[in-house]
Amino acid sequence: MLRKLLLVLLTVFVSFALTALAGYVLYASSAGQTEAHLSTIVNFLASPLIALLLGGLVGFLSEDRPIPILIVGLLPWTILFLSGPNKPESISDWLTWLLPILVYIPLGAATAELAWRTRHKTTPES
Repeated sequence: MLRKLLLVLLTVFVSFALTALAGYVLYASSAGQTEAHLSTIVNFLASPLIALLLGGLVGFLSEDRPIPILIVGLLPWTILFLSGPNKPESISDWLTWLLPILVYIPLGAATAELAWRTRHKTTPES
């Protein structure tokens, strides 16, 4: 139980650290780029990459059930995305607002499961 708790805390810490690192890298390389272009990079490159890296980390370090650990560890990260100043007003705005989160969590969960299965694969007896 302690291992799972520490893994959740590690996931929370690493998710925010990777988000800060991605923000710094984008800021350092943002000369001459529009806000729309940077937003596209965050939505389609940085955030999915963070979800993939965290899924691999949790899957590699988990002894069992990596998906619930990853989901609990990613909750503060997803709340960060949902706590922006622009709140949706229509159903299509809600879907646009929630769609990235509904993609990042399953992406990270699938990566966690794949990493866990790869690490815990038993070798066949010859």
